[in-house]
Amino acid sequence: MILYHAVLPAENPAKLGQSLNILLVTENPSEQDVSQVVRFYGNLGAGWRELIAEEREFPAYSHPHLYFNIPADRLSADFWGEEVEELAIAAGDTPPGPMEQGVLVFFE
Repeated sequence: MILYHAVLPAENPAKLGQSLNILLVTENPSEQDVSQVVRFYGNLGAGWRELIAEEREFPAYSHPHLYFNIPADRLSADFWGEEVEELAIAAGDTPPGPMEQGVLVFFE
């Protein structure tokens, strides 16, 4: 089981209309190497939607810091159906639960 410790956006506030780089701090506490899809989700207040999914390698007993890029089209009004002024972002194997808040990123 991969543990997700922190989602750290490169910019906050981020620039509207541009992609967003994110550092994800993870951990594989098991004795086996794991290959797993990492998913990022966004929420404007009406529920979590998948932003990206990428397969990554997690060596046994590792604490990888992984870099991801959320494309600009996933941060746009066309994708969300409304202007994006702030967006909660979370990472995991499945969408966050209703009580999970994610990391709030502001756009300007």
